[in-house]
Amino acid sequence: MSEHEGGVRRIAYLPGGERIVTCSEDKTVRIWDVETGEQEGTTMEHEGWISGLAVTRDGKRILSGGYDKRISVWDVETHELIEEWEDETGGIMCIAVSPDDQLAASGGERGEIVMREIQESGRIRYSIKAGGGVPSLCFSPNGEKLACAAGYYYGQPGVIHVYDVESGELVLGPIKAHENMGLLCHLVTRLFSASNDYTIQCWNSETAEPIEQQWIGHTDYVVTLSLSPDGKRLTSTLLDKTVRFWDAHSGNPIEQPL
Repeated sequence: MSEHEGGVRRIAYLPGGERIVTCSEDKTVRIWDVETGEQEGTTMEHEGWISGLAVTRDGKRILSGGYDKRISVWDVETHELIEEWEDETGGIMCIAVSPDDQLAASGGERGEIVMREIQESGRIRYSIKAGGGVPSLCFSPNGEKLACAAGYYYGQPGVIHVYDVESGELVLGPIKAHENMGLLCHLVTRLFSASNDYTIQCWNSETAEPIEQQWIGHTDYVVTLSLSPDGKRLTSTLLDKTVRFWDAHSGNPIEQPL
């Protein structure tokens, strides 16, 4: 694949798995053909770094946001800008879309989560003061809960909060997860978190209790987590330029790092 001119902050698959979307510190969003590695169509541009990226489940829209303090909504096929949603909460660190494509949640560097109505031009339903920066968000598969990592950038111990999507009320947490919280993924009965303390932790998302001990074996900061569709394998990427695979139930490493 051709290169972005800055660090790639997020990657998302489009439905079908044949194309991926990336956003970067070079202020661009791009779509790539997975088979050929070629960029598809024109580049979508922001006025600042882009660190938040999400794709609607129907594969029709891309949502991107960053340090130009707005969320841009793009047409996947034409790459044209559909609309922009202004954001007064500071730089946007992450974006998540609900499973039914009705809601978009964004997390900001000032510690605020904003919940918006996608079909109503980004109308704000409510906002939540999570505390510290919010670098990661995820909806539960049934769309009823939203988990966030909070406390980032402010020297606070990292915590996980779980909110009721309908009301915006805190239903679980704060869970003290890592010394400097960074990432989380997959909110069903289990929730996985990781950070630059080199560890991964699995949690019971109903009781907030850790499941087993922390997974140790990384040699550098963990920067991304991804769970396989069947829920059996967790993948982590590190700043030491490796990709590692874990048994999602036992926490044991599987295969060799790439």
